[in-house]
Amino acid sequence: MRCTLVLVVCLWLGSLSVEGAGSHETGIGSAPSIKGTTCPCGMSNKGRIVGGSQALDNEYPWMVKLVNSYTLEHKCGASIINDKVAITAAHCVHSLNWWDRISIIAGTSDSTKLSGAQIVPVASWIEHEQYYGPINDAGRTINDIALLMLAKPLVFNANVGPVCLPTGKINLDNKWVKLIGWGQLGELLPGTVNLMETDVQVLPFSTCQWMNPLLKTPQTQVCIKGPGTTSCNGDSGGPLTWLDPETNRYTLVGLVSFGTCHPTYPAVLTEVSAFLPWIKWKIGTLGCQKVSLETLMRRMSKKSK
Repeated sequence: MRCTLVLVVCLWLGSLSVEGAGSHETGIGSAPSIKGTTCPCGMSNKGRIVGGSQALDNEYPWMVKLVNSYTLEHKCGASIINDKVAITAAHCVHSLNWWDRISIIAGTSDSTKLSGAQIVPVASWIEHEQYYGPINDAGRTINDIALLMLAKPLVFNANVGPVCLPTGKINLDNKWVKLIGWGQLGELLPGTVNLMETDVQVLPFSTCQWMNPLLKTPQTQVCIKGPGTTSCNGDSGGPLTWLDPETNRYTLVGLVSFGTCHPTYPAVLTEVSAFLPWIKWKIGTLGCQKVSLETLMRRMSKKSK
């Protein structure tokens, strides 16, 4: 059964830009940043860590809905990489025909409140060339990642902005991360109007393989499990984020891929770090990423000359 996360990232942390190196006003509490980011990313509007509860209004500016352009029917979740590209799961677009029209909705956490939202058509999408996702055997799914090329740039503001991307593989075994989505609140329950969030724990890959022997090595997927919470239908493609203690900003570490709506069974997500070369190959950039403050200062110095 396909899933889209109803779990969430907790704060939209603004990455340190050259203009704001060292700032952490939008991070958690007053935690200082020891590293910056190449551009503002991963900032939450108001921080709150909860399990399986409603997110605050526009708390996560990188989170967008992938919808049918004509009906605005919800299809999947996605995350903003930059003003022209969003990222989601390949199975969210795999069955679409070239004439199908899809859009993203950014800048709202309430599906019924679109007055201040940005609805932007998706001009094209790039599905991973080696994506495999048999409908009747989700456990064999692999390379479940796709890029959404927007028809026009998003206008970044307090409610719309990018998530940070990792710089490489991160050991998140047994660490707590955030999941968000508009998916079903249970297997037999409807989807939610309001964006939901929850804390979940990353399982060691060996544990994940023991529970799902079809997962392949080398690792390109990550498994999560929460205390009574998990992803469900409608959460697919949505983000799993980790609060990087060095930047005090949220980093995209996973995309909801497959699982069940039962909290006792781990959900499987695409591990974003495994696909950084592919993302760079397709769009020529890796968006906003962590960087040392020394590097930021050197860039600032060069720009001032």
